Amino acid sequence: MSFFSIETSSVVILAIAVIGAVLTLHKVRQRRVHDVHVDEAGKLRAEMSLVRRELQLRNADCDRIARHYARLQVELKEKEECLLNLDSDILWHREQLATRLTRVRRTYRVLTMGVKYTGKTSLTLKWANPLVDLGTLKGTKTDRYERTVSITPSDERLVEHVFEIHDWGGEHIVDAQQEMILEEIHGVLLVVDLTGKDGKAADPIRIQAQLRAFQPEALRFFFGPKMLSTCKTVVLFINKSDVLSGTSAEVEKTAMDHYRPLIEALEHYRPQIDLRVFVGSASYGHSTHHLFAHFVERILPRSGYDPQLLQRMKADPDPPRAGTVRPVGMRLTGPGTHGGYVLQTPPGASTLNGRPRMVVSDA
Repeated sequence: MSFFSIETSSVVILAIAVIGAVLTLHKVRQRRVHDVHVDEAGKLRAEMSLVRRELQLRNADCDRIARHYARLQVELKEKEECLLNLDSDILWHREQLATRLTRVRRTYRVLTMGVKYTGKTSLTLKWANPLVDLGTLKGTKTDRYERTVSITPSDERLVEHVFEIHDWGGEHIVDAQQEMILEEIHGVLLVVDLTGKDGKAADPIRIQAQLRAFQPEALRFFFGPKMLSTCKTVVLFINKSDVLSGTSAEVEKTAMDHYRPLIEALEHYRPQIDLRVFVGSASYGHSTHHLFAHFVERILPRSGYDPQLLQRMKADPDPPRAGTVRPVGMRLTGPGTHGGYVLQTPPGASTLNGRPRMVVSDA
Protein backbone atom coordinates (compact mmCIF):
# COMPACT_ATOMS: atom_id res chain seq x y z
CA MET A 1 0.00 0.00 0.00
CA SER A 2 1.33 3.38 -0.94
CA PHE A 3 1.86 6.33 1.27
CA PHE A 4 -0.79 8.31 -0.57
CA SER A 5 -3.46 5.78 0.00
CA ILE A 6 -2.63 5.57 3.65
CA GLU A 7 -2.79 9.32 3.96
CA THR A 8 -6.02 9.39 2.08
CA SER A 9 -7.50 6.78 4.38
CA SER A 10 -6.40 8.76 7.39
CA VAL A 11 -7.99 11.90 6.03
CA VAL A 12 -11.19 10.03 5.33
CA ILE A 13 -11.23 8.53 8.76
CA LEU A 14 -10.54 11.94 10.29
CA ALA A 15 -13.27 13.50 8.23
CA ILE A 16 -15.68 10.80 9.27
CA ALA A 17 -14.73 11.37 12.92
CA VAL A 18 -15.18 15.14 12.53
CA ILE A 19 -18.56 14.63 10.90
CA GLY A 20 -19.60 12.25 13.67
CA ALA A 21 -18.50 14.71 16.31
CA VAL A 22 -20.38 17.51 14.59
CA LEU A 23 -23.50 15.36 14.31
CA THR A 24 -23.22 14.37 17.95
CA LEU A 25 -22.88 18.00 19.03
CA HIS A 26 -25.81 18.96 16.84
CA LYS A 27 -27.94 16.21 18.32
CA VAL A 28 -27.02 17.28 21.85
CA ARG A 29 -27.89 20.88 21.00
CA GLN A 30 -31.23 19.80 19.52
CA ARG A 31 -32.04 17.78 22.65
CA ARG A 32 -31.29 20.77 24.84
CA VAL A 33 -33.47 23.00 22.66
CA HIS A 34 -36.20 20.37 22.78
CA ASP A 35 -36.03 20.20 26.55
CA VAL A 36 -36.28 23.99 26.76
CA HIS A 37 -39.29 23.94 24.45
CA VAL A 38 -40.90 21.20 26.52
CA ASP A 39 -40.43 23.25 29.70
CA GLU A 40 -41.86 26.34 28.06
CA ALA A 41 -44.80 24.32 26.73
CA GLY A 42 -45.48 23.02 30.28
CA LYS A 43 -45.42 26.53 31.64
CA LEU A 44 -47.72 27.69 28.87
CA ARG A 45 -50.15 24.84 29.61
CA ALA A 46 -50.15 25.83 33.33
CA GLU A 47 -50.76 29.45 32.45
CA MET A 48 -53.56 28.40 30.08
CA SER A 49 -55.18 26.43 32.90
CA LEU A 50 -55.03 29.47 35.19
CA VAL A 51 -56.45 31.66 32.45
CA ARG A 52 -59.27 29.15 31.82
CA ARG A 53 -60.06 29.06 35.58
CA GLU A 54 -60.08 32.86 35.80
CA LEU A 55 -62.25 33.01 32.70
CA GLN A 56 -64.71 30.58 34.27
CA LEU A 57 -64.80 32.69 37.46
CA ARG A 58 -65.31 35.84 35.43
CA ASN A 59 -68.10 34.16 33.46
CA ALA A 60 -69.74 33.09 36.73
CA ASP A 61 -69.47 36.66 38.01
CA CYS A 62 -70.96 37.93 34.79
CA ASP A 63 -73.86 35.49 35.17
CA ARG A 64 -74.48 36.65 38.74
CA ILE A 65 -74.28 40.27 37.64
CA ALA A 66 -76.70 39.57 34.82
CA ARG A 67 -79.18 37.87 37.16
CA HIS A 68 -78.85 40.70 39.70
CA TYR A 69 -79.36 43.24 36.93
CA ALA A 70 -82.48 41.39 35.82
CA ARG A 71 -83.80 41.45 39.40
CA LEU A 72 -83.03 45.16 39.64
CA GLN A 73 -84.89 45.73 36.41
CA VAL A 74 -87.92 43.90 37.80
CA GLU A 75 -87.74 45.84 41.09
CA LEU A 76 -87.35 49.10 39.20
CA LYS A 77 -90.42 48.30 37.16
CA GLU A 78 -92.39 47.43 40.31
CA LYS A 79 -91.25 50.64 42.02
CA GLU A 80 -92.24 52.65 38.99
CA GLU A 81 -95.69 51.05 39.09
CA CYS A 82 -95.85 51.69 42.84
CA LEU A 83 -94.92 55.34 42.33
CA LEU A 84 -97.62 55.64 39.72
CA ASN A 85 -100.13 54.13 42.15
CA LEU A 86 -98.90 56.44 44.91
CA ASP A 87 -99.33 59.42 42.63
CA SER A 88 -102.90 58.38 41.94
CA ASP A 89 -103.50 57.78 45.68
CA ILE A 90 -102.05 61.17 46.54
CA LEU A 91 -104.23 62.79 43.93
CA TRP A 92 -107.28 60.98 45.34
CA HIS A 93 -106.44 61.99 48.92
CA ARG A 94 -105.94 65.59 47.83
CA GLU A 95 -109.36 65.52 46.25
CA GLN A 96 -110.79 64.02 49.44
CA LEU A 97 -109.04 66.63 51.59
CA ALA A 98 -110.41 69.36 49.39
CA THR A 99 -113.94 68.12 50.10
CA ARG A 100 -113.30 67.11 53.74
CA LEU A 101 -115.13 68.95 56.48
CA THR A 102 -113.03 71.08 58.80
CA ARG A 103 -112.96 69.72 62.35
CA VAL A 104 -113.60 72.11 65.21
CA ARG A 105 -113.64 71.37 68.91
CA ARG A 106 -116.41 72.32 71.30
CA THR A 107 -115.53 71.87 74.95
CA TYR A 108 -117.93 71.48 77.86
CA ARG A 109 -116.35 71.89 81.29
CA VAL A 110 -117.50 69.75 84.20
CA LEU A 111 -116.08 70.64 87.62
CA THR A 112 -115.64 67.94 90.28
CA MET A 113 -115.15 69.13 93.85
CA GLY A 114 -115.48 67.99 97.45
CA VAL A 115 -113.47 67.69 100.64
CA LYS A 116 -110.50 65.34 100.94
CA TYR A 117 -110.91 61.57 100.64
CA THR A 118 -114.48 61.61 99.32
CA GLY A 119 -113.49 59.56 96.25
CA LYS A 120 -113.75 62.38 93.71
CA THR A 121 -111.07 61.08 91.37
CA SER A 122 -112.37 57.50 91.46
CA LEU A 123 -115.87 58.72 90.76
CA THR A 124 -114.73 61.04 87.97
CA LEU A 125 -112.76 58.34 86.22
CA LYS A 126 -115.63 55.88 86.55
CA TRP A 127 -117.57 57.87 83.98
CA ALA A 128 -114.79 59.87 82.27
CA ASN A 129 -112.48 56.87 81.74
CA PRO A 130 -114.22 53.62 82.76
CA LEU A 131 -111.19 51.44 81.87
CA VAL A 132 -108.87 52.99 84.46
CA ASP A 133 -107.53 50.81 87.30
CA LEU A 134 -108.79 52.51 90.44
CA GLY A 135 -106.30 50.55 92.54
CA THR A 136 -103.43 52.62 91.14
CA LEU A 137 -104.92 56.03 91.99
CA LYS A 138 -103.34 58.42 94.44
CA GLY A 139 -104.61 61.60 96.02
CA THR A 140 -105.27 64.35 93.51
CA LYS A 141 -104.35 68.01 93.80
CA THR A 142 -105.79 69.02 90.46
CA ASP A 143 -106.12 67.18 87.20
CA ARG A 144 -107.85 67.35 83.84
CA TYR A 145 -109.57 64.53 82.01
CA GLU A 146 -111.15 64.59 78.58
CA ARG A 147 -113.78 62.38 76.98
CA THR A 148 -114.98 62.81 73.43
CA VAL A 149 -118.75 62.55 73.53
CA SER A 150 -119.70 62.78 69.86
CA ILE A 151 -118.71 64.11 66.43
CA THR A 152 -121.42 65.77 64.36
CA PRO A 153 -121.49 67.63 61.00
CA SER A 154 -122.49 71.29 61.05
CA ASP A 155 -122.16 73.97 58.35
CA GLU A 156 -119.51 72.20 56.24
CA ARG A 157 -117.45 71.23 59.29
CA LEU A 158 -117.25 68.48 61.87
CA VAL A 159 -117.85 69.46 65.48
CA GLU A 160 -116.10 67.35 68.11
CA HIS A 161 -117.99 67.58 71.39
CA VAL A 162 -115.64 66.99 74.32
CA PHE A 163 -116.28 66.83 78.05
CA GLU A 164 -113.35 68.40 79.91
CA ILE A 165 -113.51 67.28 83.52
CA HIS A 166 -111.63 69.40 86.07
CA ASP A 167 -110.90 67.32 89.16
CA TRP A 168 -109.94 69.53 92.11
CA GLY A 169 -108.39 67.99 95.22
CA GLY A 170 -110.03 68.52 98.58
CA GLU A 171 -107.41 71.03 99.69
CA HIS A 172 -108.07 73.18 96.59
CA ILE A 173 -111.74 74.02 97.08
CA VAL A 174 -110.87 77.74 97.04
CA ASP A 175 -109.19 77.27 93.64
CA ALA A 176 -112.25 75.41 92.41
CA GLN A 177 -114.41 78.28 93.62
CA GLN A 178 -112.22 80.75 91.72
CA GLU A 179 -112.56 78.68 88.54
CA MET A 180 -116.35 78.68 88.94
CA ILE A 181 -116.24 82.47 89.16
CA LEU A 182 -113.85 83.12 86.26
CA GLU A 183 -114.35 80.21 83.83
CA GLU A 184 -117.36 78.99 81.90
CA ILE A 185 -118.63 75.92 83.72
CA HIS A 186 -121.30 73.69 82.17
CA GLY A 187 -121.72 71.13 84.92
CA VAL A 188 -120.76 70.57 88.56
CA LEU A 189 -120.24 67.26 90.33
CA LEU A 190 -120.29 67.85 94.09
CA VAL A 191 -119.05 64.75 95.90
CA VAL A 192 -119.70 64.05 99.57
CA ASP A 193 -119.36 60.77 101.43
CA LEU A 194 -120.73 58.90 104.40
CA THR A 195 -117.44 57.89 105.99
CA GLY A 196 -113.75 58.73 105.92
CA LYS A 197 -110.90 56.92 104.22
CA ASP A 198 -111.15 53.14 104.80
CA GLY A 199 -114.23 53.68 106.97
CA LYS A 200 -116.60 50.79 107.54
CA ALA A 201 -119.68 52.67 108.85
CA ALA A 202 -121.35 56.04 108.47
CA ASP A 203 -119.41 58.74 110.33
CA PRO A 204 -121.72 61.52 111.65
CA ILE A 205 -118.75 63.73 112.57
CA ARG A 206 -117.40 63.63 109.01
CA ILE A 207 -120.88 64.20 107.57
CA GLN A 208 -121.35 67.29 109.77
CA ALA A 209 -117.92 68.60 108.72
CA GLN A 210 -118.95 68.37 105.05
CA LEU A 211 -122.29 70.02 105.78
CA ARG A 212 -120.40 72.91 107.35
CA ALA A 213 -118.03 73.11 104.34
CA PHE A 214 -121.04 73.47 102.01
CA GLN A 215 -123.43 75.41 104.20
CA PRO A 216 -125.74 77.91 102.46
CA GLU A 217 -123.40 80.86 103.17
CA ALA A 218 -120.55 79.03 101.43
CA LEU A 219 -122.68 77.91 98.49
CA ARG A 220 -123.42 81.53 97.62
CA PHE A 221 -119.75 81.97 96.71
CA PHE A 222 -119.86 78.93 94.42
CA PHE A 223 -123.10 79.74 92.66
CA GLY A 224 -122.25 83.20 91.36
CA PRO A 225 -124.06 84.96 88.51
CA LYS A 226 -121.66 83.76 85.79
CA MET A 227 -121.76 80.18 87.00
CA LEU A 228 -125.57 80.18 87.14
CA SER A 229 -125.74 81.62 83.63
CA THR A 230 -123.58 78.91 82.04
CA CYS A 231 -124.01 75.85 84.26
CA LYS A 232 -126.63 73.40 83.03
CA THR A 233 -126.71 70.93 85.91
CA VAL A 234 -125.41 70.29 89.40
CA VAL A 235 -125.07 66.71 90.61
CA LEU A 236 -124.73 65.93 94.30
CA PHE A 237 -123.23 62.46 94.60
CA ILE A 238 -123.35 60.89 98.05
CA ASN A 239 -120.49 58.40 97.88
CA LYS A 240 -119.63 55.23 99.82
CA SER A 241 -123.20 54.02 100.17
CA ASP A 242 -121.77 50.52 100.59
CA VAL A 243 -121.25 51.24 104.31
CA LEU A 244 -125.05 51.33 104.79
CA SER A 245 -127.24 48.24 105.03
CA GLY A 246 -130.76 47.69 103.78
CA THR A 247 -132.58 47.68 100.48
CA SER A 248 -131.59 50.06 97.71
CA ALA A 249 -134.44 52.43 98.54
CA GLU A 250 -133.63 52.30 102.27
CA VAL A 251 -129.93 53.00 101.65
CA GLU A 252 -130.77 55.96 99.40
CA LYS A 253 -133.25 57.40 101.86
CA THR A 254 -130.82 57.04 104.80
CA ALA A 255 -127.96 58.62 102.84
CA MET A 256 -130.10 61.52 101.67
CA ASP A 257 -131.47 62.06 105.18
CA HIS A 258 -127.88 62.54 106.36
CA TYR A 259 -127.39 65.30 103.78
CA ARG A 260 -130.91 66.78 103.92
CA PRO A 261 -129.61 70.28 104.91
CA LEU A 262 -127.26 70.35 101.91
CA ILE A 263 -129.97 69.11 99.54
CA GLU A 264 -132.38 71.78 100.76
CA ALA A 265 -129.66 74.43 100.43
CA LEU A 266 -128.99 73.36 96.84
CA GLU A 267 -132.71 73.31 96.17
CA HIS A 268 -132.78 77.13 96.46
CA TYR A 269 -130.96 77.24 93.10
CA ARG A 270 -133.32 74.86 91.30
CA PRO A 271 -135.25 77.62 89.46
CA GLN A 272 -131.96 78.64 87.82
CA ILE A 273 -130.20 75.30 87.45
CA ASP A 274 -130.97 71.60 87.12
CA LEU A 275 -130.29 69.58 90.30
CA ARG A 276 -129.86 65.82 90.59
CA VAL A 277 -128.87 63.76 93.63
CA PHE A 278 -127.29 60.32 93.31
CA VAL A 279 -126.48 57.87 96.05
CA GLY A 280 -123.85 55.29 95.16
CA SER A 281 -120.34 53.95 95.54
CA ALA A 282 -117.41 54.80 93.29
CA SER A 283 -115.53 51.73 94.50
CA TYR A 284 -118.32 49.28 93.64
CA GLY A 285 -119.80 51.20 90.70
CA HIS A 286 -123.21 51.83 92.28
CA SER A 287 -125.01 54.60 90.29
CA THR A 288 -121.74 55.75 88.67
CA HIS A 289 -122.82 54.57 85.22
CA HIS A 290 -125.68 57.07 85.23
CA LEU A 291 -123.41 60.12 85.49
CA PHE A 292 -122.29 60.14 81.84
CA ALA A 293 -125.84 59.81 80.54
CA HIS A 294 -127.04 62.55 82.88
CA PHE A 295 -124.33 65.04 81.91
CA VAL A 296 -124.89 64.31 78.22
CA GLU A 297 -128.63 64.78 78.59
CA ARG A 298 -128.32 68.06 80.51
CA ILE A 299 -125.23 69.66 78.93
CA LEU A 300 -124.95 68.50 75.34
CA PRO A 301 -127.31 70.23 72.86
CA ARG A 302 -129.54 67.95 70.85
CA SER A 303 -127.61 68.88 67.72
CA GLY A 304 -124.52 67.29 69.31
CA TYR A 305 -125.95 63.76 69.30
CA ASP A 306 -124.41 61.37 66.77
CA PRO A 307 -125.62 57.79 66.02
CA GLN A 308 -122.99 56.20 68.29
CA LEU A 309 -124.00 58.42 71.19
CA LEU A 310 -127.68 57.71 70.65
CA GLN A 311 -126.94 53.99 70.68
CA ARG A 312 -124.92 54.38 73.87
CA MET A 313 -127.71 56.35 75.50
CA LYS A 314 -130.18 53.61 74.63
CA ALA A 315 -127.87 51.08 76.25
CA ASP A 316 -127.66 53.25 79.40
CA PRO A 317 -131.28 53.82 80.50
CA ASP A 318 -132.33 56.72 82.66
CA PRO A 319 -131.42 56.15 86.34
CA PRO A 320 -134.20 54.87 88.62
CA ARG A 321 -136.39 57.52 90.10
CA ALA A 322 -135.63 56.23 93.61
CA GLY A 323 -132.27 57.96 93.29
CA THR A 324 -133.73 61.37 92.39
CA VAL A 325 -135.10 64.25 94.36
CA ARG A 326 -138.50 65.70 93.56
CA PRO A 327 -141.10 67.70 95.52
CA VAL A 328 -143.86 66.05 97.50
CA GLY A 329 -147.15 66.06 95.60
CA MET A 330 -145.47 66.62 92.21
CA ARG A 331 -146.54 64.14 89.58
CA LEU A 332 -144.91 63.06 86.32
CA THR A 333 -146.98 64.25 83.35
CA GLY A 334 -144.93 62.82 80.50
CA PRO A 335 -141.65 62.99 78.63
CA GLY A 336 -139.85 66.30 78.63
CA THR A 337 -136.65 67.63 77.06
CA HIS A 338 -133.97 64.98 76.28
CA GLY A 339 -136.11 62.20 77.69
CA GLY A 340 -136.66 63.83 81.08
CA TYR A 341 -140.05 64.49 82.70
CA VAL A 342 -142.27 67.53 83.15
CA LEU A 343 -143.34 68.01 86.77
CA GLN A 344 -146.54 69.77 87.80
CA THR A 345 -147.47 70.81 91.35
CA PRO A 346 -151.13 70.24 92.18
CA PRO A 347 -152.94 72.68 94.46
CA GLY A 348 -152.30 72.17 98.18
CA ALA A 349 -148.85 70.59 97.83
CA SER A 350 -146.68 71.20 100.89
CA THR A 351 -143.94 73.80 100.46
CA LEU A 352 -140.76 74.91 102.17
CA ASN A 353 -139.82 78.60 101.95
CA GLY A 354 -142.28 79.09 99.11
CA ARG A 355 -141.02 76.03 97.18
CA PRO A 356 -142.29 72.46 97.14
CA ARG A 357 -140.77 70.47 100.02
CA MET A 358 -138.21 67.88 98.85
CA VAL A 359 -138.36 64.19 99.76
CA VAL A 360 -136.94 60.99 98.32
CA SER A 361 -139.13 59.57 95.60
CA ASP A 362 -139.71 55.83 95.55
CA ALA A 363 -141.54 56.06 92.23
